[in-house]
Amino acid sequence: MDDTHDRDQVPFPSERPAITSSNGSTPGPHTIYWKKPLIFFVCTVLTTLISGAIMEYPRINVVYLMFSYPSIILKGVPFSLSMLSILMAHEMGHYLYGRWYNVQTSLPYFLPSPLFILGFNPGTFGAVIVSRSPYPNRQALMDIGAAGPIAGFLVAIPIMAYSLTISRVDLIPDGPGGLYLGEPLIFQFLSYLVHGPLPENHTIYLGSVGVAAWFGCLVTMINLLPVGQLDGGHILYAFTGSNESARRLQKQLMLGSFLALAVLGLFSPGWWFFGVILIIMMRRFGGFKHPVPIDDHAPLPTHSKVLGLLAVIVLVLTFMPVPIDVDF
Repeated sequence: MDDTHDRDQVPFPSERPAITSSNGSTPGPHTIYWKKPLIFFVCTVLTTLISGAIMEYPRINVVYLMFSYPSIILKGVPFSLSMLSILMAHEMGHYLYGRWYNVQTSLPYFLPSPLFILGFNPGTFGAVIVSRSPYPNRQALMDIGAAGPIAGFLVAIPIMAYSLTISRVDLIPDGPGGLYLGEPLIFQFLSYLVHGPLPENHTIYLGSVGVAAWFGCLVTMINLLPVGQLDGGHILYAFTGSNESARRLQKQLMLGSFLALAVLGLFSPGWWFFGVILIIMMRRFGGFKHPVPIDDHAPLPTHSKVLGLLAVIVLVLTFMPVPIDVDF
């Protein structure tokens, strides 16, 4: 691994860093397994198309009509394309930086969701990339961890801005039964630029493209929580390292995050569901303690610190204390 000071100061050093596995051996050539990721991707395209069509026709049983009018699924193309573009940008940010640092990673696995049959649902649980070799150092950990949410956020911004230009401003309906989406700071900023101050008792009615951008913000926010091996957990470890005080800080922030999820669940019960899923995933994949990279002592270069700070800003801009509120 080349960790000279000068080369560590640029995002892409002139030579890729070499890595070794935990037993001292060098990983073999990077083999790309594409069949399973392709199958998952095709399934996710289908489920997001159905979800998008349901959003276009919320009062019609789209799933039932598909058997008689298959072309109705094409109405879900705007949502599916927007949703998958944001997820793809996020995962390719991880993947390309992982390849650069010679970390053996899988292609993105897009996760289809059949929960569109229950109502409001994006048709996907997101996407994941599986790392098959350790990170060489904290620089790689930071760059790979931060690149995903930043890339996804940059794609979500123009999609959200466009969706606001085609959305309508209308009165908030009287009576119960309304479904209200949380408004992250980036949405409020873009909304003000496009529509200006909203009249009293008015709100913005988003189309399916806007809902896709909103889900993109939600996925980004969740991934940036400083927990375990989420992107936020990678970034936190890259900033702090593995000494005793750093480990104590990581543990405190993780416990604080779960406590925050428990409190936020009082206002939006979906946080409880996510917290339980997160605990199950952490117990299943690597535990609650972040693994140590091969070289844990190389200093974190300036560009990596900047990426980490940008990711923190993205978390602030996408954060929603109450993502979904149902007026019963």
